[in-house]
Formats: sequence, C-alpha cells, structure tokens
Amino acid sequence: MARKGIFFPLKDAALRDDVHTLGALVGEVLQDQGGDDLFGAVEGDRQAAIGRRLGEAEDTIELVVRTRGRPAREAREVIRAFSAWFRVVNMAEKVHRVRRRRQYMHDSSTPQPGGMSDCFQKLKARGVTLAQALELLGQVCIEPVFTPHPTESTRRTILRQQQRIARLLLRRLDPSLTPPEQLAITEHLRSELTTAWQTAENSRERLTVADEREHVLFFLVEVVYEVIPAFYEAVEASLIGVFGREARGVALPDVLRFGSWVGGDMDGHPDVHAKTIRESCARHHQLIINRYFTEAQELGEKLSQSASRVGVSAQVLQRIEQYKTLVPAARATAPANHDQMPYRVLVGQIAERLRATYDHASGQYERASQLIDDLELIVQNLQQHRWQRT
Repeated sequence: MARKGIFFPLKDAALRDDVHTLGALVGEVLQDQGGDDLFGAVEGDRQAAIGRRLGEAEDTIELVVRTRGRPAREAREVIRAFSAWFRVVNMAEKVHRVRRRRQYMHDSSTPQPGGMSDCFQKLKARGVTLAQALELLGQVCIEPVFTPHPTESTRRTILRQQQRIARLLLRRLDPSLTPPEQLAITEHLRSELTTAWQTAENSRERLTVADEREHVLFFLVEVVYEVIPAFYEAVEASLIGVFGREARGVALPDVLRFGSWVGGDMDGHPDVHAKTIRESCARHHQLIINRYFTEAQELGEKLSQSASRVGVSAQVLQRIEQYKTLVPAARATAPANHDQMPYRVLVGQIAERLRATYDHASGQYERASQLIDDLELIVQNLQQHRWQRT
C-alpha cells in the first residue's frame, strides 16, 4: 500500500518512513492471504478515497462505483484490510510520540512543549518553590474510568498480538541495530501481521459481563500497572531537573487514580447485579496480588546481599523471625544457602504472605499498609547500609 497522498512535516519524517514500511508489509500480507484481487480492491479504494478527499470529481464517482453493490464477503475482507492498515498506522504514530519524547530528553536545553519539565520550568520562572509545586500537584486528580462497551471488547489474543507488534516497532528505534537485526525485526512484524490476519477478531458467542471485565483488566494489569511507576519516576525526574537535588526523594502526591464500571454498572443492565460486583472485586484482587507475588520473587533474586558483606539492622532480623511463625510455609521455599542473605529471606517471606493473601489463607495481608511497611523497612535498611540508589 503506497504512501501517495500522505504528507508529513520534516519533524515527522521518521513517522513517514515507518508508515511506508508498515503499509508495504500490510500490502504483502494482503497479497499472500487474499491474492491480487483483494489487494487490488483495497488499493483501488484507497487511491479513490484520497482523490475524493482532495476534491477530485472523477475519484469521487469512482469510489461510489467501486463500493456500490460489492458482495458482502468481499466487502468484509476489504473492511478488515483497512482496519489492519489503520491499526498499524496508529501504532506507528504512538511509537513516533515515544521517539519525539526521547529526542527532547536527549536535548536537555529544550523541554518538550507541554511536558512536565516545561510545566515546572514555567512555574519556577513565576517564583513557585518546590514545596509550592508539590502542593499544586496535590490538588491535581486524574481519574480515568473504564466503562463497559461489549462491542469494543477485543479478544486478549488480539490485544497481545498488538502489544508484540508495538514492542517490535519500539525495538526499531535502537540506532545500534545492524542491517541483519533490522531485517529480522521486519520479518517478525510480517509474521505477527500474518497471524493477526488469520485470527478471528471476536468470539462467536455473545459477550458476557465476564468478557467485559477481562477486557478492562487486561489494560489495568498489563498496561496501566506497568506505566504508573514510570509516570511518577518521570515526575520526580522533572522536578529534580528543574528544582535541583532538593527534589530527590520527595514524597509525590497521588495524582492518578482509576475507576471501572464494568461488573457494577446496574443501570439498565440485567446481567449486572450483586454477584457480578463480588466476582469483579475478587478478580481484581487475584490479578493484582499475583503481580505483586511475581515481582516479589523477582526482587528476591536481585537482593542477594550477604550478612558477612553488609550490615543488617535488628528490625529486619526481627521481622524475619516474626514471619517464621506468621508464614511458616516460607521456610520450605527458602534454600539453606540463603540463610546469610537476610533481604532475600525476608522478600521470600513477603512473597509467601502474598500467596496466602491470594488464597485468603492464614497469615495473609489484611491491609495494603502492611505490605508497604514491609517494603519500606527493606528500603530504609538498604539506604542505611550504603545502598543509596534504591
């Protein structure tokens, strides 16, 4: 699918190249999967639509003639082809935003217009102090709310395919990639696009409240969960860049919150009731605790400090002894050679307590503050024993 009729300003030249590459790949997939007839129908419609948008009377007539009376099966395939093309173009635009942001970050003299650094610089220029800036942040509350829209509940299989395509596009930003590595990424993109074309986009069954819930939870657990820490780290980095070292380690206010109507919106929805609310809350609980458990295991692998190499506070040792009684199952998961790695032992106990929380078993965390207290204890002790970067 050629890029005729698509114009980009100079700053977006890289986006133009991405759109060209992806459009060519989609065209190859269409030819492979639907043959020359499908590719010709899509390309002909596209060119006629461009002409119509530019005010060409002949192209306007041609577009009407081409689409009128088209067999339903062919129309469905053409629509799907355009959907595939627009999907990758939208991804290219999102990746280009990442590219442009990185360009600004490499050039510290020019903050991104409308970005956080730009905002804090303008506040400082008006005489706003760090404390006042934090107070202003504390007055900000952004709360996106997920709503139930069954017709938009894309299957997780498709969403994960889109994630893989986005990651491949992000990998292409690496300037150190060799030509063979670039070619390998292109081949992986073609493979993902082909698989997506061969995969049904929607279930044959009527979507349920559970389907809506899983759709929203995909974004909460696999997208939002990953982004929130990076967001607050970016806020802190911007504050440090503008206000200096005094902004390092400041307590940032909660700016972002999220809500969801899915499973609880009983206004005119007969399938939503007390049971779906309970099920939705339980499902949220399961998925978030599972993410915490997985990350606790990963953290334990990183905190390998030995008591013979670094000091350990009495509070950490006391917490370990306390958890031997509170979460006895943790003993079976800790190898004997970890007995001199106190942080690893404690994080392993935290993981087991999270497991108990998932199962609603004895020893579970009753409140989020208990988990936060455990983690803060580790952070404070790492800082006290010459581990400044935590």
